[in-house]
Amino acid sequence: MLTIRRPQFEALSDARVVGFEDQTLRHLQRWMPRHCRVLGEAQMRVVIRHGLTRASAHGLGLECTVIGYIDLMCLLGSGFDTDPLLPWVAPVLQGGPAREDPVVRADRLYDAAWAYIDTIVGDYRDTGGRPLTERLVVLLREARAAPRDAPADDDAFDQRVLATLATYFPAKAAATGTARLAALAAAGRRRAQQHGFASERGMLLVTALMFILGNGFDEDPLLPWVSTALTSGEPEAVRIDQLFAHGADMLRRWWTVEPRH
Repeated sequence: MLTIRRPQFEALSDARVVGFEDQTLRHLQRWMPRHCRVLGEAQMRVVIRHGLTRASAHGLGLECTVIGYIDLMCLLGSGFDTDPLLPWVAPVLQGGPAREDPVVRADRLYDAAWAYIDTIVGDYRDTGGRPLTERLVVLLREARAAPRDAPADDDAFDQRVLATLATYFPAKAAATGTARLAALAAAGRRRAQQHGFASERGMLLVTALMFILGNGFDEDPLLPWVSTALTSGEPEAVRIDQLFAHGADMLRRWWTVEPRH
């Protein structure tokens, strides 16, 4: 079994690592076909390299554990390992005082992730398994239509954010808990300001995207359209419209492509 070590990440010309990248891409094309078809091969290779680096940082260098880690990136966002909305991840990755075997930790992580996904899946699919895409689109529209002025009161804004997220994504909001949602609202305001968004609509949109796509959504190689909009250099109102348009287009393409196995 191949073990991938950090020096190899820095020199991807190493034949074994390149071969592993090809193998992982074939795996993702089979099991994450929509990701692969929406993003394309070149961007998925960027995702794989990012996953190699992150898995290695957690001591998950075995081939099977790296692939499993990248699978979870596709399901939970590339920054799932540091996402404050997923507090169960860090203890599993650390493996306790005995620093459990990498395969044991990877298996526990995978089991915990799927248990979490099972609790929130009702927000994303109906009982027949059909996607509830309209729910997300309506939430993005609500954020886009929010006031263009800065919120007059941070506490009142945070309460509106919590109510909005609980309305559209009740299962995930319940699984997250009130305390973490409140922390998310405050973090969303700060993150929005870091990107030059001072309006309520910008803060609500950024917070909603952090909640839905993951804490690291603005640096996620699985979401290249986000950084494109955020760094376009356009005024705030234009960048907000770009985020909405790119996000809606991504959802449309995601659910209309026919996955190939």
